Amino acid sequence: MANLRLAFLTVLSATIPALGSRVSLPELTGSYSIGLRNLELVDYDRVDPFSPSQTPRDLMVTLFYPTSNTSSAHLPLAPQFSPAVASYVDDLLSLAPGTAAALTTRAHLNAPFAFETAGHPVVIFSHGFGFTRGLYTALLQDLASWGWVVVAVDHPYDAGIVEYPDGRTAKARNWSWPLDPPVRESALDTRVADLLFVLEQLDGRGQVVHTDQYIGDSYVKQQRAEGPNEKNILIPTLNVSRCVALGHSFGGATAVQTLANSSAVIAAADLDGFLYGPVIEQGTEKPVLVLGFPEHFATDDPTAAPGWPALHRWKRDFTVAGTVHESYTDYSVFADIWGGQGVEAGSVPGARMVQIQRAYTDAFFRQFLLDIGDDMFLSSNSSQFPEVLLRRSGS
Repeated sequence: MANLRLAFLTVLSATIPALGSRVSLPELTGSYSIGLRNLELVDYDRVDPFSPSQTPRDLMVTLFYPTSNTSSAHLPLAPQFSPAVASYVDDLLSLAPGTAAALTTRAHLNAPFAFETAGHPVVIFSHGFGFTRGLYTALLQDLASWGWVVVAVDHPYDAGIVEYPDGRTAKARNWSWPLDPPVRESALDTRVADLLFVLEQLDGRGQVVHTDQYIGDSYVKQQRAEGPNEKNILIPTLNVSRCVALGHSFGGATAVQTLANSSAVIAAADLDGFLYGPVIEQGTEKPVLVLGFPEHFATDDPTAAPGWPALHRWKRDFTVAGTVHESYTDYSVFADIWGGQGVEAGSVPGARMVQIQRAYTDAFFRQFLLDIGDDMFLSSNSSQFPEVLLRRSGS
C-alpha cells in the first residue's frame, strides 16, 4: 500500500470558557443540532512550500455536522477559537485580552455523529487570504444545521494564524495583498492541493478513522486503520464522491479552481472573491454562484484577466446592499456583539448576513448537488431578501 497517503488526525479541544463569560454566536436556523470537531491532517507526501523549515504540509480542519439532541445535549458548546487564535483575534480587532476567547458556537464539542451523517452532503470551505477558518463559524455552523457536513480548512502561512493541538502555531508570511502574480498562483495551487488532500482523507478509502479512547478535554492522536471499528469511530467515512465547494475572497478563487480540477466537486460558491488560476484560460462548464458587495465585480480583479467570462454555463452574480468585503466573514456578527469596535463590516446586521449567505448557498447547493428545488429563487430578485440584487447571470 505504498501509494496510500496516511493521515494522522488529532482532536483539538480548546479550553471551555466559564458559563457566565460566554458570548454566543447567532442561533441556528435549521432543524439539526450540530457537533464540531477539529482535526489535524498531515500530508506527508507534500513538502510545504511556505514553511521556513520545509516540513510536510500540516493542516487544521474543522468539521461541522448534524448530530442528535439525545446524544449531544449533555456535551459542552465549543468555543469559536482555540487559545492562540483567540489572542490573535483580540489583537487583530483591538479587543481587550480574553474577549474573543468568550465567543461560543452553537455546536457541541466532539458530539457523536448522527447515524446517517455519512449520507449527508459535504461542503468544503476555504477562507480568505489573511483570515482563518474560525472567522466564518456563524455561517458554517448554520449550514450544518440544515443538514450539510461542512469541512473548513486552514491554509497555513497565508492564514493569519493556525494553531495545532500541541501548541505550535503557523503565522502568516510577511505578505500583503495584492500578491505578486507568481506568489499568488503558487499560493492558489497550494490551497487547491489542500482541499483535494482533505477530501481524499475523508472519503475513507475503505477504511475508518478510529480511536481507542477519548478522555475529557485532552486530545488523542488517531491513525487510519484497516477494517471497521464502529464503537470507536472518530469520524464516519463521508461521501465526497459528489460534493460542493465554498470560499470567501481568495478562498472563492480556491473553491472555483478546485471545482475545475476535481470531478468530485459539482458546484462552487464564491463569496466576494476575484478569480485566478488556470480556470481563467481553461474555463469551467460547472455552475458557480457569486455573492459580493456592490462596488465591484466580485469575480474580476481589475489588475488581471476577468473571471466572469471563464464561467461558461450556469452562473449567477448577486450583490448585497450595505456590505463590504469583510461582511462575508463573522465580522458582521462581531459588530453586533461589540458595537462595531475594531470591525469594518458594513451595515447589514450579523444575523441577517448569515441568513442571506446561508439561504443563497443552501439553495444553490441543493439545486445542483441534490437536485432539489428549482431555478426560480436563484434567477430573480426575492421579496424575502430585498437587499440582494441579481446583477449578472448566464446559462
